[in-house]
Amino acid sequence: MNHYKEPQIIKRGRFHTLRWEEIPEATIFKLTVRSIARGISLAPATLSEQRRTEYILRAVVFLGAGQRGDGDNFWKVIADSLTFAGVIHSDAAIKDWHLYKRRDRENPRTVITILRCRKETE
Repeated sequence: MNHYKEPQIIKRGRFHTLRWEEIPEATIFKLTVRSIARGISLAPATLSEQRRTEYILRAVVFLGAGQRGDGDNFWKVIADSLTFAGVIHSDAAIKDWHLYKRRDRENPRTVITILRCRKETE
């Protein structure tokens, strides 16, 4: 996925509004992550515990034949998908990100590993 969201111009009379909409592939990815992760949650139940929780996220994106991708877009859709699925409570709580982009022509996939940890005292 090279673009996560695309601009859409909405015309209302003399006025135009620019809004960014998720591309269909991103929506499908988010729904797939939610389906696979059903029942899996590292997110704390209480707000006070959420404030003390951080995550370390590792993702390996294996691109198939002819696929291209941009690392920063991979991050955004992966983090949003994990939040959407309820696996983590917020992508802002990810303190360490590790992204690896590889090629596997016959078996494209994304492997995500998440570690929940307690925030270090400030």
